[in-house]
Amino acid sequence: MQGDQELIIQFQQSENKEAPFTALLKKYQKRVYYQIKRMGIDHADADDIAQQLWIKVWHKLDSFKMESEFGTWVFRIAYNETLNFIQKNKRLNAKIIGNNNDWESDLAASDQPKTSQITILLERAVLQLPEKQRIVFMLRYFEAYSYEKIGEIMETTVGGAKANFHQAVKKIESFIKSV
Repeated sequence: MQGDQELIIQFQQSENKEAPFTALLKKYQKRVYYQIKRMGIDHADADDIAQQLWIKVWHKLDSFKMESEFGTWVFRIAYNETLNFIQKNKRLNAKIIGNNNDWESDLAASDQPKTSQITILLERAVLQLPEKQRIVFMLRYFEAYSYEKIGEIMETTVGGAKANFHQAVKKIESFIKSV
């Protein structure tokens, strides 16, 4: 499998942009979708946001300078697109688990193994977190990003990313113990 930089160079220098773009899309598509979904967005809206994100990536990839990793850049766009959606629609609070159980069927219908009780509790706890803590936790726990990359994606300091992660973990532990 080709590396991201090779694919980006092929995209930027080739008349046939579809093949390298499709390879990048396949590599990151599911991870980006689940990042959006974990921010409390329902399936249909997460699909729409992801589709808009990939359109934006297609248009901006020619000018990508590779100053950061492609994955970091894509996750930053996903983060911004999701925040824009939330701000435009003001529906985040309505998507909290207490009001919407579609996420259980979405997870069960995915190609992931059957969701365990602890995973369901974790998903509920994550959705209860304040926005910044939720995103930092998702990037660190689910995507295994370093604090440096998280800081880059969220345009914050490494210390800020660590503090948000620490607070998120404490709130998640408290939520799970209270259930």
